[in-house]
Amino acid sequence: MSGNHALQSANGSAKQEQANQLIQAGMLAHRQGRFSDAARAYEKALKKDPHHLTALNLLADAQLNLGKNTRALNTIGRALSLNPEMPSAWLVKGSAQRRMGEFAGAITSLEKSLELKPDSTDALMTLAGTLKEAGNLDAAIDTYEDLLSKAPELSKAHYNLGNALVDDGQFDEAIFSYEEAIRLDPEYSPAQINLASALHAEDRLEEALTASEKALHMEATSRNAKLNHANILKSLIRLDKAESFYREIVDAAPKDAEAHDLLGTVLQGQARFKEAISAYRTAIDLSPKVDLFKGDLATALLADGQLAEGWKYYEARIGTAEHQVYQRKIGKATWQGDSLAGKTLLVWREQGIGDDIRFASCYPDLAARVQAEGGKLIIETEPRLITLYARSFPMATIRSAGEPLPDDTIHFDIPAGSLPALLRNSVSDFPAENAFLKPKETRIEKFRAEIEALGAGLKVGISWRSRNMESSRSRFYTDLSDWKALFSRPDIQLINLQYGNVDKEIEAANAMNANIHVVEGLDLMNDLDGAAALSRAVDVVISAGTSVGDMAGAVGATTYIYGAHRHPMCLGTQNFPWYPSVTWIGHQWNEPLTKSVDKIVGLIEQDVGQRG
Repeated sequence: MSGNHALQSANGSAKQEQANQLIQAGMLAHRQGRFSDAARAYEKALKKDPHHLTALNLLADAQLNLGKNTRALNTIGRALSLNPEMPSAWLVKGSAQRRMGEFAGAITSLEKSLELKPDSTDALMTLAGTLKEAGNLDAAIDTYEDLLSKAPELSKAHYNLGNALVDDGQFDEAIFSYEEAIRLDPEYSPAQINLASALHAEDRLEEALTASEKALHMEATSRNAKLNHANILKSLIRLDKAESFYREIVDAAPKDAEAHDLLGTVLQGQARFKEAISAYRTAIDLSPKVDLFKGDLATALLADGQLAEGWKYYEARIGTAEHQVYQRKIGKATWQGDSLAGKTLLVWREQGIGDDIRFASCYPDLAARVQAEGGKLIIETEPRLITLYARSFPMATIRSAGEPLPDDTIHFDIPAGSLPALLRNSVSDFPAENAFLKPKETRIEKFRAEIEALGAGLKVGISWRSRNMESSRSRFYTDLSDWKALFSRPDIQLINLQYGNVDKEIEAANAMNANIHVVEGLDLMNDLDGAAALSRAVDVVISAGTSVGDMAGAVGATTYIYGAHRHPMCLGTQNFPWYPSVTWIGHQWNEPLTKSVDKIVGLIEQDVGQRG
């Protein structure tokens, strides 16, 4: 070897040794989380040896940790141009692409990394996370499960799988995953926090409360832990305790719009409307584009009797798929009280049966205006209400939302829930008498004859709950047995108005001598025309705050509805302006429902006494 060659070789070896020393120093900084120091060491090493694969790979990873995603992508590209068979380099490339939102490219890179090293748990974890962020939940869940088949003791994988399952709505499976993560790592606080949230979503409230208490013990200052705990307390109707946690969050982060809104919900639940309105307005000021906050403000304003502004904010319910009501565009323009001379107006349905009936209380006034101006009115409704509405509103065309539109042009459209903003801006705008739904007279007579044959006494139709009886909702409804004061009385005849499969409940009550009469052959769930006729045939109706009460009020039956004190749709009154024949029996959030039951029983007994 010549002298020059020997010198060059010695210099090369020295530079390589210096590069290796710099890389070792960089790796130490890397492990300690000092990524800027690590990156500088790797860059110096690459000046000594520009083709050092380890230095390139580690530099790209350090740049990634520093948030320099474009630089990381460029650096790892240099490494892959030297050796395209490095699984770790493909992992770094995929991670950088993921951070930049290039999910398709990231998935391709990560799959290449796994092709070269199939047992890489890091690549599997990153691929699963990328698939989740790309919206491919099925593939993400499969990948997490594949990862766990290889590394069942990896607590973070169980946690991430739980998060993907939550996004997919599989809360029961997510609970199991979070519990596994906690079993493997009892101090894994994010898993404990999310476990509480998943239990809450599954309506396992007491378990959720216990889990949230454990999470708070682990992370006493965690916003998410406090928020979960407060939300669970709210579902358990422990509003004062929930309020204290929401206030802690707000005090710690005054610009937390969501926390202000949630604080408003528990203040409203306690009928502290002025405070609730203030909290909602703060949330809206902080996040003006969040329609949920505006919708919450609407309910508080309406509950406080501020109808004009309340209806204005009530429009926030309408929008995209995330909104309470999906915006439909049917006519050439949304009706805002314009002249209807020679025009066709279509009112489109929204929300549930009870809302449909409640908003239909505006139809007589609307139809009178349309007729007076020489226009045409089309009303959409739920198919089960078409027959009843066609009889009740003969001046309008009644149709289902799924039917083809008529050939003539729809000049204006309006969602049914937007009519009160035009027709009911004060309580005085509600008619003093408003039995606007007209059941078939022959069916009323038939049902009346059947129940009169039961014997003497007041004929009381009864509906005691909603169809949805999750524990978070069951607190707002009674059991049939709660009405035992009305059982086995010769001066009261009970007639079932409760829809759904309630045979066992009625059988159990009748074993206690309730003597509840069931009209055979009448499907109260699907034959709403028949349900309306039966509601009109009885002397008085008792109902929870469900569509049964709305139907009874709409046909003009004397009705007692029990529900929340100062319900938003009471519109600031102690009653229910939508239906003059309805008496609203409200109970405070911290009062037992039995108080409402006792009050209604007392009113029924007065009715019995007055009828002699």
